Amino acid sequence: MISSNSMTLAAGALKAQSQGLAVTAHNVANVSTGGFRPRHAAYATGPEGFGVRLNAVLPPAEAPDPAQAVYDATANAGLVPSGTDLAVGAVEMISAQHAYAANAQAVRTADAMLGTLLDIRA
Repeated sequence: MISSNSMTLAAGALKAQSQGLAVTAHNVANVSTGGFRPRHAAYATGPEGFGVRLNAVLPPAEAPDPAQAVYDATANAGLVPSGTDLAVGAVEMISAQHAYAANAQAVRTADAMLGTLLDIRA
């Protein structure tokens, strides 16, 4: 049934966006953690070529640059700053918010279509 497939696809996308948003939230939460390297969500086409799924959480692409270390007098050593970019995190969160809203609307629309179909058959 088309409405059922629509709900399944939209629900899968909601799940994928939630998982991706959790990765971004983890990165933003660690913005003040010295040496933290952000991870990135990688999405892929869902099963049988339909929908979307979280394919992988990619590890940091690069090692911290010791040249960017900030001297910490109490530790008598350098502190490597977090690699989290708040601007990138904000954009990822806004993108996830819009994708989530669009898929939630798709679920509501499929639900309304199914309700109309049941009303017609009754």
